Parts: sequence; structure tokens; C-alpha cells
Amino acid sequence: MAKKNTGEVPTNAPRKPTPKKKFSLDDFKKKVNAPTVQSKPLEWIPIDDGLEKATGMPGIPRGYVTLFRGYSNTGKSTALMRGIVNAQKRGDFPIIIDTENNIDFENERLTNMGFDWNEEHLLVNNKYLLDNFGIKQNKDRREAAIEDLGKAMYGFLDMQKSGQLPRNVFFGIDSIGTLNCIKTIDALEKDTSDNNMWNAGAYEKAFMSMLNNAIPNTRRVDSEYTATVAAVQKIWYDSMNKVIKHKGGETWFFGGRLIYHFGGIITHGTRRVSATSLKRDLNFGFENKVNIAKNHIDGEWGGISLEGKIISTPTGFIYGDKDHENAYKKEHILYFRKKFNDDSLTAEDIEFKYEEMDADGNVSFEEKLIDRADQNEE
Repeated sequence: MAKKNTGEVPTNAPRKPTPKKKFSLDDFKKKVNAPTVQSKPLEWIPIDDGLEKATGMPGIPRGYVTLFRGYSNTGKSTALMRGIVNAQKRGDFPIIIDTENNIDFENERLTNMGFDWNEEHLLVNNKYLLDNFGIKQNKDRREAAIEDLGKAMYGFLDMQKSGQLPRNVFFGIDSIGTLNCIKTIDALEKDTSDNNMWNAGAYEKAFMSMLNNAIPNTRRVDSEYTATVAAVQKIWYDSMNKVIKHKGGETWFFGGRLIYHFGGIITHGTRRVSATSLKRDLNFGFENKVNIAKNHIDGEWGGISLEGKIISTPTGFIYGDKDHENAYKKEHILYFRKKFNDDSLTAEDIEFKYEEMDADGNVSFEEKLIDRADQNEE
């Protein structure tokens, strides 16, 4: 006898599986407002063939923060100035920030390197920072501050983003650690106690977001123009903890993505270089090591860390071998003729002499005695 159909589904009947929804990463990113934005192709602003041969790096990466660190007379400012010159030649708008007041209009060294003062550029010194930012906050202020520098750079970045400065921008800063913060300035003016950590804290507050966000964001393809930063920073050696410390604090070290280290770790590690011709000496350069202390560049250039020897000169770098020395003499023979006041001078007439320097970057007393003895013998 057939069973009566009641229309009910038997409890032991198999259920059809619920179809899974397909996951779309693009839809998910749109939902959480995090679309994928690619970066622009990596481009480089060259510095110098000698520095590239020593370190393996092409120069200064666009859209990144690059730091040139080391003791005095090791080549930091030379690298920065070469970067400024080549940024201008590549079409970037150079904003030269001189907090040490060493660069005047038509600076001879920049001119000799090829900088065109008639082309687009902006020179920002301490007076500019004080007049445009410091005094506006406090009419009695007599010194530019770290906070003024931060406001100035943010102002230029805002102008770039809004279209008031429709250019790729190159910030060349010499140097980080020179300025004091407002709190320190006030303490010094009132002759009250100050704290070294105030400046470090001011650098962190003024620049951390800029170094980690504002500058890198200009590498995105949806940013019409790119902003690049290259800065000089002096160092000191913490013998107790056996580590390098940076003048003005560690904010720029952590924010920098590519760091060139010039000279030694504990001392300068430098030799003075003289050009000698017909018993006349011309002190024109310093020889030391250079290496890549930090490399967080994206792509094939990331992580590379090479070390070599270079000579820092008024016009650039010489890689530490005889072939580069001879090539430099020939390329800059007019410079040597002018300095030696001899129009008949040839590259073969010039010899390079190296003098050891002490921990403070001075030619050693013993070396001077040897030179004097040699002169007396002649």
C-alpha cells in the first residue's frame, strides 16, 4: 500500500548547501574606503659618479627622505649641493633651506657646480623663517625656530597640493640640528635652564608626520607632483652605549629612508688632500669612507649597502683610485690653473698629497713637523 503524501519534508532528508558569496578584494577596499593606489615609477636625482661608484646608489630617490650624516669635513654638504644642482637640471623646483647661513645669493660653490641662479629656485634662510613665521607668532622673537621650519615646509607642500606651486619640489636642507625650538629660545633669552630633549621633542612634533606621510604620499600616482627631501645632519658618538647619535634627536634618522654615512663611526676617519705643483700646495679636499647606513627604498635598489673611499672637493667627489684622480685633474685643469695662477699647468704637473687628521678633524701635529722638516731640508 502506497504511503500518503502529507507535503512535509522528512527530517532526515539531505539539505542543499547555501552557496558561498564570492569575495571581491576591490569591493572590500571600496567598502572600507581603502582603494589600491599605485606608486609612480622610481626616479633618481643623481649626485656624482664618484659617490655612486663608492656606494652603488644612483643618488637621491624622488619622493623619499634622504639623509647625509657624519662629522665635519666629510662630504655631507658636497653631496647635498650636488643634489640641489642636479635637481634643478632635472626640472625640479629647488627650495634651498640654509639654517647655517652659509649660502648667499649666487653662492660660488653652487655656481661652480653648475647651479643657475637665473632659473627657478627659492633660498630660505633663518631670516626668512623668522620674518615669515617666527615674528608672526611672537613679535619679540629674535631667532628662527624648529617650529618655523616645519611650518614653512608644510606651507610649501600645501601650495604644491593646491596647485599654487605646480612643480616637483626638492627640499635641500643644511642642516638638521642647527635650530633651537621655541621653548629653548625663550629659556636662553631669559637666561633660565633649558633641556636638550626640548629640541628633540620639537623635531619629532614638527616633522614626524611629514617624513612618514606627507612626503611619501607624493609618490602616489594620484599625486600630480612629487616632493623630495635631502638633508645634512651632524652626528656624535655615544661612547657609553656605543651608538651613533644625531644632532637634534633621532626623528630624522627614523624618518629617513636612505642614509649616506660619511667618515668614521667614532672619529672623522679623514685625510686632508692637497694638490701639489712646483713645491706649492693647494688644500682642496678630504678623503674618507662613505657607506649606506640605511636603505628602505622600494624595489631593486632596496637593502643595498656598499662602502668605498671618496675625496670630497669643491666641485664634487673623486672615487678613491688613480684612474679617477687622473680624470679629475684633466676635467678640472682650469680650476687648478686658476688656483695656482699658472696657465701652462697640465694634469701631469699635479700630484695629490694625503695628510692624516686627528679625531677633531685637524691635521696632526706630527704630520706638520714632518712637512716642516722636509721644507727645511730643501
